[in-house]
Amino acid sequence: RTHLDDVEDAVNTALLHFQPQMQQETAMKGVNRMESDSNECENVMQHEGRMILNTPQYILSFPAEDRECISVASNLKRRLDNFKRSGVNCRRCWLQKKHCVCSFCPPLEPYIDGLGRLEDEQKTESCVGIPNVNRLFLLTHHKEICLAVDTAKLIVSSFPTTSRLVVSGIGRDFQPAMGEMMDAVSNAVEKKNNASKCLILFPTEDAKTFADITSAIHDDESIDEAEAKIDDGWDIIVIDGTWVQARKMHAKYFAGFSGGSLYRVQLNSDAVKVLDGNNVNVREECDGSGGEYSEEIVRGHQLRRHPIKWREISTLEATRLLLEDMHTNVFHKLSKAMAKYHDIGNEHAIRQLGP
Repeated sequence: RTHLDDVEDAVNTALLHFQPQMQQETAMKGVNRMESDSNECENVMQHEGRMILNTPQYILSFPAEDRECISVASNLKRRLDNFKRSGVNCRRCWLQKKHCVCSFCPPLEPYIDGLGRLEDEQKTESCVGIPNVNRLFLLTHHKEICLAVDTAKLIVSSFPTTSRLVVSGIGRDFQPAMGEMMDAVSNAVEKKNNASKCLILFPTEDAKTFADITSAIHDDESIDEAEAKIDDGWDIIVIDGTWVQARKMHAKYFAGFSGGSLYRVQLNSDAVKVLDGNNVNVREECDGSGGEYSEEIVRGHQLRRHPIKWREISTLEATRLLLEDMHTNVFHKLSKAMAKYHDIGNEHAIRQLGP
């Protein structure tokens, strides 16, 4: 089972919930009589017995609070069905099977021991997951799903036990991971238990580095001993999308939450400086194919360009650098593996998409 299966479950659950109203609206609008109009028929789709309409007029016929969910679920259903129907795509890495990276990027969790170190000689599952991280939520814009250039998919597939792929726009009633994420945020704000600590990786004006956050926790005399144990585990939220999409998602889901044990975290200044000036091409052969990497690949950057260089940072790279900040030297081998996965994913995406 892959993370894409969870997305499909959320989409199908949402569409099934709205199906009675959709059928009623369809009957009222006389959609069954549209067979003679091929242009309008393109906007009516049948999926496993469920009718989906994508026209703006139809979406607007629903209550305002339901429109985004119906629109996102309908669009994702069509994309997921096309992705599956082609028969050439890998459901784990979202690349065509001839460019699949899964054999080069296996899950990293089985290689982590109880001290958060990669075992070179002996694989052990005594401790799965990312050290000191309870859950890693990837809040993903729905347009990123099934994209060849998206890097969040490699985080989820590398850490399937710890990670949760959360699709923006589909509510908690249809997507358990959304409920998990929002509960993690509210529990951290309300300090419902001493172990509730949550980081949102987003560069707001009040965002601090992880080192500054932990220093403030230790210096705060109002925080009790149990809460001050920063190594007991964190929930982390990473936003996956373009910068415009990320700002909207942060405003939609998190703008109303602050305080308690909820913190906005940003990367340290050294990491940002490196990303801002990093134009070193990756020239390693790390996929076993015998080929040399493209001149266009820049370590840590996504394939989509941005006028501000450091904002080309990929979701995977931002997550890797944050985890490095949290674990310092103990995370080195795992961090190196994540960087390698990033390079492999970018190169194979370029091979699929072409120059």
